[in-house]
Order: sequence, then C-alpha cells, then structure tokens
Amino acid sequence: MRRIDEKRALLRRDLRSGRLGIQGKLLIQLTLLIAFVISLIWICQIALLYGFYQNYRSGQVHSAADTILQNIDHDDLDELADRISADNEICMLLLDAEGTEILSIDHVRYCLLHRMSSRELQRLIDRTPPDGEELVEMFNVDPFRNDRYHAAEFEGAVPREESSTGRSMIYAQRVFFEDGAYGTLMINAQITPTSTILAMLKRQFVYIVVLILLVTAIIGYLMAASVSMPIIETNRAARALSRGEYHRANHSNGYREIAELNDTLVQAAEDLKKVETLQRELIANISHDLRTPLTMIQGYAETMRDLPDEMNPENMQIIIDETNRLSSLVNEVMEFSRLRTGNMQLSPSVFDLSEMAKAIVQRVSAMTEKDGYRVCCLTEGPCPVKGDQARIEQVVYNLLGNALTYTGEDQRVTLRTEEKGAWIRVSISDTGKGIAEEELPYIWDRYYRTRESHRRAVIGSGLGLNICRGILENHQVPYGVDSVKGLGTTFWFELEKAA
Repeated sequence: MRRIDEKRALLRRDLRSGRLGIQGKLLIQLTLLIAFVISLIWICQIALLYGFYQNYRSGQVHSAADTILQNIDHDDLDELADRISADNEICMLLLDAEGTEILSIDHVRYCLLHRMSSRELQRLIDRTPPDGEELVEMFNVDPFRNDRYHAAEFEGAVPREESSTGRSMIYAQRVFFEDGAYGTLMINAQITPTSTILAMLKRQFVYIVVLILLVTAIIGYLMAASVSMPIIETNRAARALSRGEYHRANHSNGYREIAELNDTLVQAAEDLKKVETLQRELIANISHDLRTPLTMIQGYAETMRDLPDEMNPENMQIIIDETNRLSSLVNEVMEFSRLRTGNMQLSPSVFDLSEMAKAIVQRVSAMTEKDGYRVCCLTEGPCPVKGDQARIEQVVYNLLGNALTYTGEDQRVTLRTEEKGAWIRVSISDTGKGIAEEELPYIWDRYYRTRESHRRAVIGSGLGLNICRGILENHQVPYGVDSVKGLGTTFWFELEKAA
C-alpha cells in the first residue's frame, strides 16, 4: 500500500511538473515501437500485397514456362503440365504452327485463353516474337455474370456479387520441337489476390494486432517495472539521505549498472553515517577539552576576585597556561579546516632536521617534566632535509603530543632520527597499550579515533593526527604507524635528504 501511495504521489508530481517518469517514458517508447511494427506489418501485408503477389505470380509463370520448354518433347508432357498447372493455379495452351491444340489445361476459374476466340488466339500468336523471346500482356478480367443471382435476396454468409476479378497475365513464347516444327506456348495466371485471400489476410491482421497489443501491454508493464523499480528505490534512498536517514536500503535485483549504483549509494550512506558519528564524537571531545580550561580559568579568576590573598604569580600562571591551551586548540581547529579545504600553502627550504628535533624535545620537556613525563631524543648528527620547516615542526609537535597522551605508566616517549638511504626517517614511540591491528588502516582517517575512551591531550588538542596527515601528504612523503598491542606505538615519516 505504501508503494502504491508513493507511485501515485510521483505520478501527481510528474503531471504537475509536465515531466514523465522513467516508467511512463518506457511505456510510451514501447508503444511507439509497437505502432511502428504494426504499421510495417500493415504496409507489407495489405498495402504492398498487390506488388508482392504480382512479382510472385510472375515468377511462377516464368518457372512453369521454363519447365515445359525443357520437357517439350517428352511423351508424358501432358501429365507434367497438368501437375504444374494445378500446383500454380495457372492454365496452359500449346498450339502448333497451324493453331491446332497440342496441349490444353485449364485450372483457372476465369481463364482468358480458353475464353478467347480462334481469331483472338491467332492475333496473340502473331504478336509472339519468332526468335523465342517471351510476350507478356496484362488484362482486366470481368467475372462470368449471373443476372439471376442477387446476394441481398439471401440470408447468412452468402457470396457477394463480384464486379471484377482483378488483373490477369498472359504469357506467350515460341517453342521448337525436335522434328524442326514450331508452336506457341501460352500461359494464363491471375496476378491479383482473390477476395478470399484478401479477407483472410485482413482478418489475420486484426488478430495479429490484438495479440501484439495484448502481449506488449503485459511485457511493457513488466519491463518498465523491472527497469524503473531499482531507480525508484535509488531515488527513494537518496531522498532519505537528504533527510539524514543513513540506514541501508533493500534494493531489488536490476541491471548491473543500476545494481552498482545502488551499492555505491548504500556505501555512501554507510560512510556518511560513520562520518556523522565520528564527527559528533570529535565535537564532543573538543567540547570536553574546551570545558576544562574554561572551568579552571573561571574558577581561579573568581577565587582571585573574592580572595585578594590568592592573587599570586602561581595562580596567574595557571590562568595563562590554560589560556594558551585554549589558543592552541582554536589554532589547531583552524589548521584542520584549512587542510580540508586545500588552502594550506608550503614554503620549502633546507634545514637541519636533527637540530629542529632537539629544540622541540627541549621545549616539550620543559612543559611536561613537572608532570613526570620523560622525552628522549636520539639523533645521528646533522640531517639536512628539504621541506616547510614550520609545518614539519607542527607534525613533530603533534606526534609528540599524541605519544605523551597515550604513553604507558613509565611516561616515556622517544624521538629518533635515522638515515634510510636517500631519506631521513623521524620516528616517535610511546610505551602505551598500542592500537589494534584492524584499526591501523583507519587511524589517519578524518574524525577517526580508536575505541579507547577519550583522554584529554597532554599537549595540543587531539586533532594532531589529522593535521599531520594533511601536512605530510602535501609534502608528498611517506609516513605510517607501527603498533603492537601491549608494547606501544610508533608513528614515523620520512623526508628526502637535501643535496
């Protein structure tokens, strides 16, 4: 019932808009095709029937004449001629040079040859070419009339009063016998269909048209439904997506291309649902990170307002630190937005990656040593590389912040640089619980985070991995992550050595 209502709604909408749906267009196109086929059948079977029939009958007459000429001296020629005449509904007349009948066969109702007088036959013989060429003449034939018969006087399916039997062909050709004598072969055949044939063909045409229309209506409806239903379902699912409904739709079987389109739409729905879920989680995590420093700033500010003795450098520094944390979070969210819109601009230069790593580790250690964290830096001397130094610093800083957030109870993080042929690899390792193997391919995805409950970042905002991915992809350098459950995780990237 729901589908019927939807179809009615779609039909009303199409009528209002002046556009037809795919089902209506298919039915119209199929109707036009069938109309063309019916017209073609009518033209061939009715309109062009006389021409086809005339050519066919003319071929029969010529074939019969050739057969008679090939067997002209056979002893049983009359038996052959009788069989040919009966099969082809023709009459034959073979005369010698004096006009005497040698062969006379009549299988035609209105035979002109057997109605001609001897004088008319002689004129026909005289017009026959003496060199063996054929003579063909056409005549309009009137029926044998019976003035006493009137069809209107009888009841039931009575024969009608014929006014004309149509056109008749007379074929004449000079023949030569073995003894040197010659004669004339004449054949008569009606070359227009009889009224019986015409009536039969017209009735047959009506039956064919009715059958074609009936079969077309059934097949057309089934075909239109089979083609349009998957598209209608796809359209319905697309409308559901626009309303934020990301459930997986059940699609009926259709053509391969439509099935692939449906599968793509279903996959898009699942991806959108996943993205929306992860986006909500990300917003919740960022809100959590914003709430904590704001609460601390508000609390310390109110305390310092109400208790003048609490207005000391330590409390002021806490407010400054939390303000810096908020500023860092806002900056990273803006950086994340620039990455996703493709507005990031790189300024490549040559710099010492080892010295940069040491400086970052020193700054991070100064911020985290008071909380018990230890950050180690293992380098192998100068490492000149080419890249955007400010962006690479941001990558290292974010990876360190991620490692500090998820490191183990020993609170140790290690940054290492090492040569890999023409590349310098930077790896940052923690000693945390690690990442499940099935989650590793998705750890860099937008909005993705592991199943572990949210933890507030020690430094940074928690958006570091997404930002790192964008920066490294803009540099077009290799990067990755290795992790073993229970032993920790190592994030790494490589930069090409500077010449």
